[in-house]
Amino acid sequence: MKKYQVSLALGTILILGLAGCHGNKQSNQHQNKEKAAMSTKMANDDSSASESSSTSSSLTHYKYKVPKSEKQNRDYVADGHLTNKHQFSYDRFGTKQQLAKKATPSSTFNSDKVTYRILNVRVLKNSAKTSAAKQAASQVLNLSSVPDTYYTFVINYEVTNQQQQTIALNGVSSVKTNQGQTLQTSNQLTDSSAGSQIPAGKSRQFVMNGYLYHYDKDPASNLAINFGPIFDTKGTKIASAPSHALQVTLS
Repeated sequence: MKKYQVSLALGTILILGLAGCHGNKQSNQHQNKEKAAMSTKMANDDSSASESSSTSSSLTHYKYKVPKSEKQNRDYVADGHLTNKHQFSYDRFGTKQQLAKKATPSSTFNSDKVTYRILNVRVLKNSAKTSAAKQAASQVLNLSSVPDTYYTFVINYEVTNQQQQTIALNGVSSVKTNQGQTLQTSNQLTDSSAGSQIPAGKSRQFVMNGYLYHYDKDPASNLAINFGPIFDTKGTKIASAPSHALQVTLS
């Protein structure tokens, strides 16, 4: 698969910020939502993270052919819904994704009548089988390169709006590990919630993916997720960022 083809699929990728904001923030918003949609494809995730029809159509021509021997393996899961350790699947770019760890989440907190709840936490061992797989991962995670084997976390979460008006999310501002690593959407992290609107009394589900440095040798066991401020549909800030992080245990 040629480099320019991958770049084409990633060209519209990248949506942090809000619909009501202007200038670079509005541009970044469009870019990061497309980036999150692609990252959803890489994570074999079927949550509401991927809502861009343009992105979905631009990715349809990437279809890695899984070797027959892998398909016959009892741990192979074609639909990517990994529930047991050692189960694996392949993304459309040719990345073998094996479930290294699955945590039972219990993290929830409320800030300014907005509730954040962790639904699912997974750590994936990723093995890139093609150059396109490595290139896609490095561009989605904003890394100059990725090794043949690397680890990522995938977190599905839900946001509930208990305010009396529709809110617009600014997404995850950063994720910090107990090993000292800091991830942001400009570096090592994707998040599908930025720019999303939630009507009063409603909930929406999102997904974030992050790169874990040296996980095989020195695994992180805790993540501190910092969410951004809340805006109205006109881009006016109506609530500051939560004063504390949402703690997630990976073990």
